[in-house]
Amino acid sequence: MSKYVAPTIEAKAFTCMFCSVLTTMTWFPLSFLKNQRYGRSEFQLCYCDHCGQHSLWLNTTEIDFDDEVPVTGRLILPATAAAPVAHVDLPEDCKGDFEEAREISSRSPRGAAALLRLCLQKLCIALGGKGKKVDDDIGMLVRNGLTPKIQKAFDVVRITGNHAVHPGEISLEENPDHVTVMFEMINLIVEELITRPKQIEDRFNSLPTGALEAISRRDAPKLLTSDGGD
Repeated sequence: MSKYVAPTIEAKAFTCMFCSVLTTMTWFPLSFLKNQRYGRSEFQLCYCDHCGQHSLWLNTTEIDFDDEVPVTGRLILPATAAAPVAHVDLPEDCKGDFEEAREISSRSPRGAAALLRLCLQKLCIALGGKGKKVDDDIGMLVRNGLTPKIQKAFDVVRITGNHAVHPGEISLEENPDHVTVMFEMINLIVEELITRPKQIEDRFNSLPTGALEAISRRDAPKLLTSDGGD
């Protein structure tokens, strides 16, 4: 799974919202003509050096453009959220919620977080859970050997999603990056619990037939024989 870097205004490189490639970006400030004089507007155009697509950004920094302070801004176009794409092995039942969350995350982080929690609930079913209570399904997976690292990924999505629909200590409107992390955690869960086991199984099954038979004999239960001794 490739690294995802969230797009931010004037960043030299991030994951493109068009081609999903982590690559360099070129920025162009947009100007306007007024009273026969050019002035710099609050808009900037960003050019992806990989696919050549452009995105439009609004500078929201309340300072003079010459001041040496970090610039803040938000994505205007495309309207689709600059969020991680779904893992290729995300179960089909989960993809609709994941994609809808991507589409609205820039406009409604709370709505996206609620959809991602629903996505996690469906993912739990695909992993053997009942899908009624996410916390119970996580407990089941832990009892079946789920590693602490992946358990924490589950709980990040569960708790952040809960705070999206119930008042809590996590403000998604003030900190939309929390939603980006939810996308990343779901993809991490899929990578660790679906993709890697499938890859290992495929590699194992591709071994020579003789080697597989030898492994089967090695791992077969040994029958006890009675020879009159202990």
